[in-house]
Amino acid sequence: MVVLMKYVVFSLTLLYSSACHAKAGNTYVETLLNICTIAQKTGDTGTIKNIANQIKNEQMPSDDLLAKRFNECLTAAFGETDNSNNVSDLLKRIDDTEKKLKADCNNLLIEAPQVAIAHSICKEILVK
Repeated sequence: MVVLMKYVVFSLTLLYSSACHAKAGNTYVETLLNICTIAQKTGDTGTIKNIANQIKNEQMPSDDLLAKRFNECLTAAFGETDNSNNVSDLLKRIDDTEKKLKADCNNLLIEAPQVAIAHSICKEILVK
């Protein structure tokens, strides 16, 4: 009886989240991630794969915690992916690159102001 109730709640949640998908895509993904997390805790591999198949074509959430759960669900369903980058590592590399670009553009501005202003990337950075 408990197992039947679990699947009824699961089915209703999926139906509700599918109906709301057009209105609230992020809520849809978050609901699926909640289901996947519970399925991982209970060892329900069928549900994990089902949910992972539904989220694999969705956009990764911008929230770090949700992005981590998104990756964990996909990893639990399909195994490790070739892409070893996680969101926080990518964001750190982008921030580091931005700092380096700003410094390089400022140095170029000192050495060759006309070249720095004409360069499309440096122009954007220097105008900010």
